[in-house]
Amino acid sequence: MATRKLWLQRSCRNGFTLIESLVSVTITAIAGAALFSAIGASLGTCYSALNHNIGTGLADQMLEELAAVRFPLASDTRPGFQSSREYFDDLDDYDSWSSTPPENKQGYTLGGEPVTILERYPISRPSLLVPDTGFLNRLTREVRVERIQPDSDGTGWEVTQSNTAYRRVTVTIKLAMNADSQSHVITEATRIFSYVPLSP
Repeated sequence: MATRKLWLQRSCRNGFTLIESLVSVTITAIAGAALFSAIGASLGTCYSALNHNIGTGLADQMLEELAAVRFPLASDTRPGFQSSREYFDDLDDYDSWSSTPPENKQGYTLGGEPVTILERYPISRPSLLVPDTGFLNRLTREVRVERIQPDSDGTGWEVTQSNTAYRRVTVTIKLAMNADSQSHVITEATRIFSYVPLSP
């Protein structure tokens, strides 16, 4: 009889009780929620870093283009309205310029430029090199050019209306989360250009 009671006690303890099952399910649910929350935060950080890198590339591309144009002279005038930047010949021409989606100097949307061999024979762009137009249409690139001069302390810069030998150029890249939302700044790059006369 004692052996039978011992066997019954052992057989009853081979499974989980309802309380033990509920506790294990609760612990698993809490751990799973924490895991999914961490994955979501990680994906958000990756998306933000990707957008920042794209914005930095677009800003650097514009600053390099600006570095290739000449410094404005006092007698320069800004060209009339043009559909592309190819007629801009000095830094001041770029002031208040903006483009949505970002365009190259000839006015083509980035990634939408015609591709040619030897600049003569058109070919189609490989599918891996075709950018996401939906994403590009949400990007805005803006340029602001300011005339600046050293401040009275000589420790910084101040904006002026007079003609100076310095220009501060700020390129701002904005991204709208969707077509209907307001865009926010993802990166901003500033560079100061100066006029250096040629030595005789």
